[in-house]
Amino acid sequence: MSDQLSVSKTALVLLPLFWPNMPPLNLALLKAFLKKNGIQVDVIDFNNYFYDLVSPSLKDEWKRSVNLSFENRLHGILEKEYTMEFRSVISRLREYEVLGFLCYKSNFKFTREIISMLKAEKHFPKIIVGGPEITRQFFRTGGTLEAEFPGLADLFVAGEGELPLLKFLRGEYRSERTVSFLELPDLSNAPGPDYSDFDFGQYPGKGRVALLYSRGCVKKCTFCAECLLYKKFKVYPLDSVIDTVREYKEKDVENFIFFDSLINGDLKALDSLCEGIIKNFGSIPWEAQIAVRADMPEELFKKIKQSGCYHLFVGLESGCDTVLRRMQKGFTSSEALDFFKKLITYNLSFGVSMITGFPGETEEEFYQSLNFVLQHKDFIPKIEQVNPFVYYDGTIMPQEADYRLNPAALHRAEIFIGKIKEAGFKYTNAFLMNLVDK
Repeated sequence: MSDQLSVSKTALVLLPLFWPNMPPLNLALLKAFLKKNGIQVDVIDFNNYFYDLVSPSLKDEWKRSVNLSFENRLHGILEKEYTMEFRSVISRLREYEVLGFLCYKSNFKFTREIISMLKAEKHFPKIIVGGPEITRQFFRTGGTLEAEFPGLADLFVAGEGELPLLKFLRGEYRSERTVSFLELPDLSNAPGPDYSDFDFGQYPGKGRVALLYSRGCVKKCTFCAECLLYKKFKVYPLDSVIDTVREYKEKDVENFIFFDSLINGDLKALDSLCEGIIKNFGSIPWEAQIAVRADMPEELFKKIKQSGCYHLFVGLESGCDTVLRRMQKGFTSSEALDFFKKLITYNLSFGVSMITGFPGETEEEFYQSLNFVLQHKDFIPKIEQVNPFVYYDGTIMPQEADYRLNPAALHRAEIFIGKIKEAGFKYTNAFLMNLVDK
């Protein structure tokens, strides 16, 4: 396009190891934003490329959460068993002048190894690293990313990536090496995701697309790192979301997955979303995470169902009021139960997540939580997730309470899982202990 800025040949890249089911939403959002600002970039999902190559047994390992052993072995496996393909990936990356890598905890080691290989050559691309893992490392290191990872990148991005990427590609950074939480003031002009570089048919979750209606979280749960990713809660314009849904419905996408931290952070916005879906499409199949809110009107539950919602993930975390207060969840166990009853009244499928061994949790409080779930089996249709307490950098929780240093948290999770199985609860097996190192 003639009106585009003159910038370096740039690619935004996802490397293994990451959940392979759908194209990466974060890269699709960055591509759309840069394109709107006159900058064309390629988006490359090498995670999906290698996943498609490997054997069924390796695919099974690929899908296991927090698979540290596999993370450590994967580089060697791909370089040895898929030598030609591995070398072609390195060669392709070297064709670019700027590479932006999306970093998660699961692919950070692999990403650093690939960057090291690229920099072994005399001429190598400029490197940008961002994503949730860079934000976590920002908190872990107190912002000293350059000292912690010397020579890794020309730019470290903690928090949102749109403005830092735009400024870097426009040549506005001269000496900055770390940019933290340079956020869009709002999402009024932020476009929906651009998945044009992806073939949905190559992903296991065929016919599914990831979307965002909001960024950030209105809650301040003491254990959660999601509220650290953004400084403020923001909602996309409804028209933008509806246009994105329309675009992908025309491409035979059958399910829409909202990756918001919570879909009901703004009740008026959620009402507008449901109304917009009903008005434009009648309904669409969609799912999301939702928070327990005592102030959510019953009419909204009805609209959620009418708009096509087929499943909701609810972060209950504990059935003990004392622990819920320590977590700063913002609701009581009785309010959670009332919320579940309303979901059931409007025939909304849902599951809950639970945490055992939260800092300060006594054995009595643990059993209060467990008994709450067991006693209200008729109102909790599914246990979606059970994990011992996991410490996240940047939160106010004590690191020594992490299950790796506190065996009681892990033991209680094992008890909890055993009891819900005995009681005949439905559960998602892949999400039981899915945050525990393997």
